[in-house]
Amino acid sequence: MVSGPGDLPFETGRPASVPPWLLAEEPDAGAPGGRICAFCGEEAPPDSAFCPNDGKALTAALFPASGTPLTVVFTDIEDSVKLTERLGDFAWADIVDAHNVLVRQSIEQHAGFEVKVTGDGFLIVFADPTQAVRCALDIQRRMAAQATRRTDWPVRIRIGIHRGDVILRPGGDVLGRTVNMAERVMSKAAGGEIWLSNTVHDQVQSDFPERQWLDRGARRLRGVSGRQHLYEAEWDIDESADYRPL
Repeated sequence: MVSGPGDLPFETGRPASVPPWLLAEEPDAGAPGGRICAFCGEEAPPDSAFCPNDGKALTAALFPASGTPLTVVFTDIEDSVKLTERLGDFAWADIVDAHNVLVRQSIEQHAGFEVKVTGDGFLIVFADPTQAVRCALDIQRRMAAQATRRTDWPVRIRIGIHRGDVILRPGGDVLGRTVNMAERVMSKAAGGEIWLSNTVHDQVQSDFPERQWLDRGARRLRGVSGRQHLYEAEWDIDESADYRPL
């Protein structure tokens, strides 16, 4: 069951770091007009789940009704401790800053919500599982494009995705078994890979070419009972994309 505070009035002028589910009441389904974006205050068409101004998921999407799941994405830089030792603190800080900008560009483009930075990675939530996978693909492509343009770019990202019920906490954090599962799925991936649970794969597979999916079979995940069927989403560099180096 998804839970979160729904009795706070809408206010404009709040920073984007404050999550939409803490900014607005759940919309009245019978009210005329569209829903209001909690980030910029723009009104969207009645049937739209995303803001026409900034592309972010609307309050109704990120503050779902009871029982509506969210898609949770974890990212992590592979071997970050070794890279810190090799590059030194100051050089590594510059790399991490550039990495953060690239990931946030993908999050914004695909209407995700950044919950928090987790050391050398991100915890992100999406209303739409297809957008979550597309964001993961975009992150990998941005990192690969960066590597072709910067000889000093050592970053390889591993990504895990799962979908299910979460608990929304005051301050914008999320927790619960779905969050834990997404992190465990990520732990199976290597740098440059995107792994997802069977739950996500079943919902998004028809939105992508069949060749995109690698069946990784039933795997044991630390702290999770039984074996979980996992898939990997393959990707290649998008030559048409204009990814500017940082």
